[in-house]
Amino acid sequence: MKHLIIAFTLFTLFFATNLCSQNTTFEYLLSSPLDEYFTDIVEIEDGMIYFTARLSDVKNPNRIRALVAKIDHSGNLIDSLVFTLPDKNIYINSLFRTENGEFDIVASIYDTADLHKNAGVALFGMNEQLSLFDETRYYLPPTFKLASIYPSITANGDILIGITMFMPNVPKSYLYILDNNFDSINAVFFPDKAREINQLKNLNNGKIWMLDQLGENYELLDSSLNIISTQRVPEVLSANYGMKWDTDTSFYLLGDQIVPRPAHSLGFIRQFHPIDTTGYLSNHWRVSDTVDFPALWNGIDFQNKDSIFIGGTRNMWVGFYNSWPSWFVVLQTDSMLNIRWERFYGGDAYYMMGKVVATNDGGCLVAGTRYDYRNTTQRETDIIILKLNSEGLILGTRENPGIKMQEAIVYPNPGNEEIKVRIAVQYKQSLFELFDLNGRLVLQEDFSGTEGTVNTTFLPSGTYIYKISSKDGLFESGKWVRQ
Repeated sequence: MKHLIIAFTLFTLFFATNLCSQNTTFEYLLSSPLDEYFTDIVEIEDGMIYFTARLSDVKNPNRIRALVAKIDHSGNLIDSLVFTLPDKNIYINSLFRTENGEFDIVASIYDTADLHKNAGVALFGMNEQLSLFDETRYYLPPTFKLASIYPSITANGDILIGITMFMPNVPKSYLYILDNNFDSINAVFFPDKAREINQLKNLNNGKIWMLDQLGENYELLDSSLNIISTQRVPEVLSANYGMKWDTDTSFYLLGDQIVPRPAHSLGFIRQFHPIDTTGYLSNHWRVSDTVDFPALWNGIDFQNKDSIFIGGTRNMWVGFYNSWPSWFVVLQTDSMLNIRWERFYGGDAYYMMGKVVATNDGGCLVAGTRYDYRNTTQRETDIIILKLNSEGLILGTRENPGIKMQEAIVYPNPGNEEIKVRIAVQYKQSLFELFDLNGRLVLQEDFSGTEGTVNTTFLPSGTYIYKISSKDGLFESGKWVRQ
C-alpha cells in the first residue's frame, strides 16, 4: 500500500438485516446508528453482489468513511469492510469489476475540516475477499472546491475520470485517463466554459464521448482530447443522466425531463448515433403533480435490450432527510421504449433510488437510501437493496415485508379535500372504492388511465379504507386519513 489505510470489518458489529428471500428475489436493509448512504452496486458472474456506501456518525457527520459489503444471491450478508484514511475523508464513487476477477474502486478524498478543499481522487485495487491491495492518489489544486467525480472503465481496463471543481465559483472540468495500474496516460483541462462531466465512453475509433450535464450537451473528443463536436441533448433531458450503450455507437439515455410541463419526470431516449440527434426514439413516465427523478447514479440497465429496467424516485426533492413519503418506481420497457409495466415500492419512509442493475437471471437489483422520518428526528439514513424478478416482484413467505410493492398508490395521506390515485400503466380500467371503518361504502369512482382524483370535501374527518381493483388483476387496499 502506498498510503496508510485504517481498515476493519464490521461483519456482525452493527449490521441489522431485514431479509425476505426466496429463489432469486429478496429485500435487504442495512440499518444501524450510523448514517449510511448508498453509492454503488455490482453483481458478478456467480451471483454474488458487492455494494458500497458512505458512512458517518450522526454526532460527527463531517468524518466520512467508506464501506464495501458482499451479499449472496439470496440477500445474506457474507462480509464487509469499512476503511478510512487518517488525514482525509473518503467517498466511494464507483466500483468496477475488472477482467482479472478483481475490483477497481474510484473514490473522492478531501479534508475533514472542509468537505470540498484539498481534494483528490483515490484508486484502490480489491479482491473478492474485500482485501485492498493497491492504492494511488491524485490531488487537485488545493484552493479549488471539488464538485463531482464521474468515472468510467474501458474494455481494456483503462479508467476515464471526469472531475468537476469550482474555480473559484464557476464549475470547470478535467478529464483524466489512467491505465489498469492506475498510472496516468493523459489528462486535459476544459477552460472554455462551465461544464460538469456526467458520462464517459471510449469509442472503438479512438474518440472519447462525454456528456456535459451542466450544458446538457453530448461532446466528442479526438485522440488528442480536443473537442471536435458538440450537440444538445434532445427532449430537454436534464440532470441525473443514466446510460446504457447497446453498441459502440448507440445508446439508451435516461434523464430528468423538464419539458413538456409539468417538469421533473423520467424521460428516456434510444439514440442511434453518439452525436447526431436527427434520429432517436423517446418516451417518458410522469405523475402530473409531483417531482419524479431518475435514480441518482444510474437508473437504466439491461442484459437483453428487449427487457429494459428503468428506475427513479417518485415524490423526491433536494436533500437526504425529507419528512414525507416517497417511492422507488421501476418500469420495464421493450427495446422501442414501450412501457410494459410499472411498480412502486415504499411509501412508508423517504426513499431515494441510487441505481438499477439488470441481473444475470433476468431480474434486477434496485438500491438506494431510506430515511425513516416517522421513527427518528436524527439525520440518519439506511441502505435498502431489492432484488426483483423479471416482473418486478419480490417473492417470499413473510407476511409483513419491510417494504411494500404496489401497483397503485394513494396520496396525499393524510389528506383533506381530495384523494389522488396513481395506477400502474398495465391497468387501463380500474375501480376505486372508499369505506368507513364500519365497512359502509362512502364513495366509488371508475378510472380510465393511470391517474385519477376523487372529491372528498363532503366526508367527515377520520380514517377510511380504500380498495383499488380491476378485472385484469389489480388489487390494492389500505388506510386513508382525512384530516
